[in-house]
Amino acid sequence: MLSVLTAFVPVTARAGAEPHLAPAGAPEVLYSWQTQRCEDEFIPDSPARAFRRADGEMVLIATHRTNWSLVGPDFHNLRVSCRVMMRSTDYPFGTGRLWIQATYTFDGTKIAALVSQDLSADFKRAGCDPRGEPGRCWVNQILSASSDDMGAHFSLAPPDRRTVATLGDAYPPTAKGRYGVFTTSNIVHRDDGYYMIAATQAWGVQETGNCLFRTSDPMDPGLWRAWDGERFSIDMRSPSTPTPCPRIKGLTSEVRSITYSPRHDRWIAVFAGRHLLPGDEKPVPGFYYATSTDLLNWSRPARITAAPTKPREERLDQVWGYPSLLDPQSKTRNFETVDGEAPVLLFTIAHLDNGRGTMNRDIWYMPLKLD
Repeated sequence: MLSVLTAFVPVTARAGAEPHLAPAGAPEVLYSWQTQRCEDEFIPDSPARAFRRADGEMVLIATHRTNWSLVGPDFHNLRVSCRVMMRSTDYPFGTGRLWIQATYTFDGTKIAALVSQDLSADFKRAGCDPRGEPGRCWVNQILSASSDDMGAHFSLAPPDRRTVATLGDAYPPTAKGRYGVFTTSNIVHRDDGYYMIAATQAWGVQETGNCLFRTSDPMDPGLWRAWDGERFSIDMRSPSTPTPCPRIKGLTSEVRSITYSPRHDRWIAVFAGRHLLPGDEKPVPGFYYATSTDLLNWSRPARITAAPTKPREERLDQVWGYPSLLDPQSKTRNFETVDGEAPVLLFTIAHLDNGRGTMNRDIWYMPLKLD
């Protein structure tokens, strides 16, 4: 299977008109923590993902270490489900904190998931001294999980099969910041494979940036491989032999979602950033997008909207983050395409107290126009 998998190259879309995203209305609240939460831990702390269940219901997740969801017949009728999909504390010490980052389903019953595993609290309890340095003692890996009941409950894969991407499961004494494979984009299907982008950072081992991964079957966690510059050959599952992956050039921020526009034959990556565009007097914080025909070569960033992404610099009472693009009218079960002209930009608003984070976080969405 591996020889077949690694022989494939990234899918190249046909040349088409360059897509353009722009706001088409004022932001609206999708989920309010103050009025809709079932538990205090029901906060959005990841980019939004969605899929359609076998019974036709839509599920939207933007999870925390207590993984929860919104469920409803369609995007505009989503309601909080008080059933926890996966709780980090259900696993023993050493498993870390678990955030569902991406899902994929063929039938709406069995769901595969990519999970961000944060081991920082475990390492600190075991004696790692953060020394007041941002990111120190933080080790992160991407694991696999699955559900057999339409996403009601997710369980990690067995220990010998659960790791999808890692750069080591111990914090190196010489490291100077966070270390490992962190967030992932959603999973998308195109022609011969399934793709996702993962953010990486590992002092002395891995360049900070985004790496492209591919699999022939998202239900099998052992088949994910990273692009090596020529093919998908890099197996990043072993913590004892960390293997770096070449970063995607042009995408300097953590990619929060990738979506395919059939009308334009283009991929669209969405991320938060701070960029100086023509006409700007200085770099502007906000939500941006870039486009690609092959998932490897990306256009220059274009701004969707300015947004307060650096609260301590700007002394604001809220910070916006985790942008993701979703078309409620997507023809795919996993909302991986933009098939209409009116997608939405989903994002989190974190309310601050004297510049510090609180549990008070909401999910908002901004109507967009895709030309």
